[in-house]
Amino acid sequence: SGGTLINRELIEVFSDIAREKNVERSELATILEELFLYVIEKEYGDSSNCSCIVNLDKGEIEIYSEKTIVKEVDDYKVEITLEEAIAKEPDAEGDLTVGEVFVEVIDPRIFGRRLVTTAKQFFAQRLRDVERNYIYEDYINRVGEIVIGTVRQIQRDTLYINIDQAELLMPRREQILSERHRRGDTIRAVVKSVEVTPRGPEIIISRCRSRRSGLK
Repeated sequence: SGGTLINRELIEVFSDIAREKNVERSELATILEELFLYVIEKEYGDSSNCSCIVNLDKGEIEIYSEKTIVKEVDDYKVEITLEEAIAKEPDAEGDLTVGEVFVEVIDPRIFGRRLVTTAKQFFAQRLRDVERNYIYEDYINRVGEIVIGTVRQIQRDTLYINIDQAELLMPRREQILSERHRRGDTIRAVVKSVEVTPRGPEIIISRCRSRRSGLK
């Protein structure tokens, strides 16, 4: 069906991004499930009665919305008339009654092109979070280790150093006063500490300690 097609396309787009960013497959499914609930929340203002199940192997995205069957609808997000419920599930006509919960299947296509745009933004943000977490886990175990990186920029006496996907900081107090560094310089230092900040993990490195370690 068309719904499955758009699901498959979406999953393929995100699988490619996830592979590129080394995101675990299990994490990808969770991110996609969170994404659809986020989109529903943006679209309708509430997603508490909705659930989403992503099956990466089958390329399927299933979204369910729980609604109470009522005579007259006050809130279409959480209520549905008996007639509408029967129209959606003709086979269940004999089992549907007012007051019961009806589980409606939501077609991802109703979100249209906006979905892909929102999805990419949301996905990029979640990937940054996942990536930061990986970086934090990696560097928390490397305190005291010597690392080699490249000076990316110098701001207010703080050196910003890149090693692969991670950005490390060397404040003035951790620099050797007689040394001058430029962008693009290769630098050796010791990982001093890893702190969690609202912007993500802050990895502080030091030249002072590396000199004491006998490094030039």
